[in-house]
Amino acid sequence: MSGIGRRGLGKAGAAGIVAAAMGGRAARAQAPKVRIWGASATIEAYHGFLFLGIPLGFYRDNGIDAEFGTAAGSAATLQLVATNQAQLGYVGMETMILAKQRNPTLPITAVYLQDRGNIYEIVVPEDSGIRQIADLKDKNIGVANLASGAIPSLRAMLVDAGLNADSSVGLIPVGNGAAAATALRTNRVQALSLFRAQHAVIETLGIKLRYFQRDQPSAVLIANTNWMRQNPDAVVGALRGVVAGSIFAQVAPEATVREHWKMFTRPTGLSEEEAMARAKHVLTRSSELWKRWDDASTQWGSMTKDQWDRMQAFMVQQKLMPQPIDSATLFTTDFIGRVNAMDTGAIVQRARAA
Repeated sequence: MSGIGRRGLGKAGAAGIVAAAMGGRAARAQAPKVRIWGASATIEAYHGFLFLGIPLGFYRDNGIDAEFGTAAGSAATLQLVATNQAQLGYVGMETMILAKQRNPTLPITAVYLQDRGNIYEIVVPEDSGIRQIADLKDKNIGVANLASGAIPSLRAMLVDAGLNADSSVGLIPVGNGAAAATALRTNRVQALSLFRAQHAVIETLGIKLRYFQRDQPSAVLIANTNWMRQNPDAVVGALRGVVAGSIFAQVAPEATVREHWKMFTRPTGLSEEEAMARAKHVLTRSSELWKRWDDASTQWGSMTKDQWDRMQAFMVQQKLMPQPIDSATLFTTDFIGRVNAMDTGAIVQRARAA
C-alpha cells in the first residue's frame, strides 16, 4: 500500500488534503493530527458527516486537526487505517469482519456505527406490480456487476421471502446511474439492487422507487488500534466532529451541498438549481440510514455485540466466511459515552440558521 501523499490517493483524496488546510496555523501546531478517510472513488455531499467538520470548525472545536480524503473502496481504506496512514476510516462492516477473520492481529477496531440501516436494498418502480419480494419470482434484477457487494444481501432477502436465490431470479449487470435507470425504464430488468446513494441518484433521473430492505447495519468508523489506545482524547474529539457533521447534514442539507461545492467544486453540465436538487435528494436519502439527529432514544455511534453476531451469522449463511470469530475482537464502545456527552443544541441552531 502506498503512502497517503497526493500521488497515492488520486484526485479525490488530494482534494480532501487541500481542504484540510483550512484550519489555522496555531490550531494545527497544538492539536493532534487525525486523518479521517472515506471509502469512495469520489467525494459526494452525503459524505458531509466526515468533511463538514473541517470548514465549519467542528473538529477544531474538539481539539482535532483533521485531514479528510477518500480511497477507492472499503478494503483500501481499511489498509490505510491498519498501517496508521489514516487514523479513522469509514468502511463496510463485512469488509472489516473478513479482514479480521483472515488476520486476527490486524490493528483495526470499530469505534462508531454510522450507517444503522443497510445501504444494500432492492428497489422497483413505484408503479410496478411488484408489491413484495416474493413477486420477484422469474424476474430480472439489475446489479452493478456480478461481484457487487449488494449480492449477498440480495440473496438473503430472496431466501427470506421463500425464493431460491440461485434459480428464482436472473441477475443482470447494469452498472450504475443512467445506465441502470435505462435498464429499469426499458424493462430489461424489473428491479435493481445497488446501494442507497445510487438508488437516490436514479430517483433524481425521474423514476420513483419502492424500497425493500433488510434490517441490518452496514458501515462503521474504524480506528487504528494502537493509535486509539494511545490517543483516547483524540478519538473522542474526532468522533464528536462526526456527530456534529451528521447533525448539520441532516438539518441543513442545502448548506451541506454548498460546503461540498466550495471544497470539491460544483458538478458541470447542470444548472445550479438542478445540481442542488439532485445533491440534496441523494444526501437526504443517504442520511436516512444514520441515527436521526432528533432521536433521543439512540446514542450516536452505539453498537452491540448482538449486531456483530448477527452480521457474522448472515455472512456464514451467505458463504462469505467459514465460521464466525469472536465479535468482541471487532469493536469497542469505550468512547461512546464521552462522545455523547456533548451539547448538540448549538449545532442544531447553527444548521437551522445556515
